[in-house]
Amino acid sequence: MIKMNNAAESFFNRLQQQIEKAELENKPIQGLVKQQIKLLQEAHDEFISTAKSKGYDLLNPQVGEIEIRQYSAMKQLAQKIGLPVEEYDELIKSVKIRVFGEENYKRFFENNK
Repeated sequence: MIKMNNAAESFFNRLQQQIEKAELENKPIQGLVKQQIKLLQEAHDEFISTAKSKGYDLLNPQVGEIEIRQYSAMKQLAQKIGLPVEEYDELIKSVKIRVFGEENYKRFFENNK
């Protein structure tokens, strides 16, 4: 899971419980899931800010891997409620290109879709 501060993680988990309850009761979950996506986006932004402030290179594959996991989690939530996922695919692609370079992206990822 994406590293969030304790308050955000607690809120995310409460949202998850509310979503599960709403699903059992056949109530809409879109608003709750959108809040989860927003929390994940904020956690991502905080992660990048912290990584930069601690001197991590954004070309570092480990940083890229964490970012891809973050965007993948957002994408899964968006898919769950029928939102478009193209923006997450593009964000994941841009991280891969940033870390591996355009040529390696094409070699390793474009042909393996």
